[in-house]
Amino acid sequence: MLTLLELINEPISATVIATHSLTVATTALMAVLAPSAERRKEARMVLALLLGRDRNDQ
Repeated sequence: MLTLLELINEPISATVIATHSLTVATTALMAVLAPSAERRKEARMVLALLLGRDRNDQ
């Protein structure tokens, strides 16, 4: 059984964490900077999904 530190140091784990972080950051920027209100709303819904939150929570 791997410890958390050993798991984080695995190349595939580091890749998954980095990819998720970049996806969240890009979506967050889109939620703020998108040209239309509809696109911003959709980006906020995707961001909520990526962060594991209920999209209907206020």
